[in-house]
Amino acid sequence: MIRRLKDAFAALPLPTRRAALALALLAAAPLAVGGRGAWIAAAAVLAGWAALVAFDARQMPPTGALSIERGMPERLSIGVPNAVTLTVRNASGQAARLLLRETPPPGFAGERLAGPLEVPPHGEAQASLAFVPPSRGSFVFGDIGVRTLGPLGLAFRQSAFPCSQRCAVYPDITAVRGYALLARRGKLHEIGVRAARLAGSGTEFESLREYQPGDPYRDIDWKATARRGRPMVRRYEPERSQTLVLAVDAGRLMAARSGRLSKLDAAVNAALLLAYLGLEMGDHVGLLAFGRDIDVFVPPRKGRRQLSVLLEALYDVHPRVEEPDYDRAMRYLAQRLSRRALVVLFTDIAGLEPSKRLLAVLGGLMPRHLPLIATQRNRGLEERAMADVADVDDAFAAAVAEDLLRDKAEALRLLTARGALALDVDSERLSVAAVNRYLEVKARGLL
Repeated sequence: MIRRLKDAFAALPLPTRRAALALALLAAAPLAVGGRGAWIAAAAVLAGWAALVAFDARQMPPTGALSIERGMPERLSIGVPNAVTLTVRNASGQAARLLLRETPPPGFAGERLAGPLEVPPHGEAQASLAFVPPSRGSFVFGDIGVRTLGPLGLAFRQSAFPCSQRCAVYPDITAVRGYALLARRGKLHEIGVRAARLAGSGTEFESLREYQPGDPYRDIDWKATARRGRPMVRRYEPERSQTLVLAVDAGRLMAARSGRLSKLDAAVNAALLLAYLGLEMGDHVGLLAFGRDIDVFVPPRKGRRQLSVLLEALYDVHPRVEEPDYDRAMRYLAQRLSRRALVVLFTDIAGLEPSKRLLAVLGGLMPRHLPLIATQRNRGLEERAMADVADVDDAFAAAVAEDLLRDKAEALRLLTARGALALDVDSERLSVAAVNRYLEVKARGLL
């Protein structure tokens, strides 16, 4: 009963701010003159004003004549704007003028207000919004608030349309779509992807071309040379159907935020783009996500369906406050890989002792497999190390930051000295940098 009374009261039309301002101006004039006639004039003004507001309210379509439908992608992408469309349908014979207020999940960035939106009689209109999810997972959009305005702008009615809707936020799918589009147009250089193609490298035949000074004699195709009457050499491309494994550390250090995303989210986005590229190039692509325990393992397979499998697996990888067990993860992986693989380990390094443990573990992978360690720079730590020192606390903080940065640099140096590949870039550049290094590995025939 109380709910019904509340809804009925909420559905009553009310005067707008414009109407209140008009009343104040109209009623002030006769009252300023004074006398008994002034009160009569003010009352007449009030009655006329109320009639005008009531007339404006009657021109609004009834609440039951309006319906709202929310449209959004089946899978939202983390960290980027995702389009949300509100479609309003008007079943009445009166035009509707509306202000809409969306209710996104907590933490979603974006403008919530839309309008004024003009909806014709027996017609429909759309309002477009965009929201940036801060993390992956399952979320719920709430009801949509609607303010219906009269044609004169003197009356309004406030209502809420039940429109609760669950949404799923995945790794940055838009980056994959953008990469595919630029690849088709031959414009990958626009996002920083370099063409890493080395003549004569690889093992799969691609084409023939004329001999040039410096070409290896073993690449000369003698049959083609005899047919054409001039020296011809074979061009090769990197072997297809190789194995790429994406190992994602979901330990405590990956929960730190670097820019608008956590380090883990940036790593997951990069892993997804790398998976797409590997599958497009005919490679078998697998996934290992781990912390103290093994969270997810997807065996390496090829084909476009594998991308959907990896996407679903990456969707539910979240950081935990625990140290990653590199030894357990890499032994688990080595037991399940029958072919030589490029193992891209997305992780973070802090301190020499964890770095030494990682070095020992990777030593067990090599030379059977080729590890690539992908870490992200900590801009906040770098700024702290370079900041001016005003007191003892500042000096201590700067010294700690310098030690951490020095330990990380030394750890990466030791890893590369042992034969591993290493990558340490800003979070925003991680995806493109990982793609470039993968293409370089393929071009140089390191696998």
